[in-house]
Amino acid sequence: MVVVRSLLRHLPTVASGRGVASVSRPAVAIVAQAQKAGCASTRLSCFSLAHCAFSSGPGEVRYTDTHEWIKVGSDGIGTVGISDFAQEKLGEVQVVELPQIGQKFEAKEEMASIESVKTISAANAVCDCEIVAVNQAVEDDPTLLNSSPEDEGWIVKVKFSADLAEHTMDKAAYDQGTEDGSIPP
Repeated sequence: MVVVRSLLRHLPTVASGRGVASVSRPAVAIVAQAQKAGCASTRLSCFSLAHCAFSSGPGEVRYTDTHEWIKVGSDGIGTVGISDFAQEKLGEVQVVELPQIGQKFEAKEEMASIESVKTISAANAVCDCEIVAVNQAVEDDPTLLNSSPEDEGWIVKVKFSADLAEHTMDKAAYDQGTEDGSIPP
């Protein structure tokens, strides 16, 4: 117990509200074990522990060559949206048409329609998937895709069984591709 308490003292404090300090999954596991063992001196509240367990670090967000991103939660459900690069190219988004929950899509098939002042575009399926949730907020306020494309402006949540590495790339590769033109706008 002394070792666990010592380790816990060195964990970063998790901010309340929206911000969360970076806590690794091993650190969260240590806290969970400590809480089960009755260690009351943890620096993480139950709320912040749950928040950490369901948050992904920036390395876990994957991107496609058609400008979608996917972030997989600990429950295996992927949250999908469009990249910041994509929203910049679209301009002000005016209408978002969402799919129905339960609808199934094949990789790169159009899941949602996005209409902006410049063009009509789509959010495509990252891989074969089934819709388990839609973000009604982006249909009600399409500008969320502009103001928060990789957070509050998520579009759908999906169940999938594919290896994302076959369909996606990390942020560094995506950024490089959009800069050098190997991933067209």
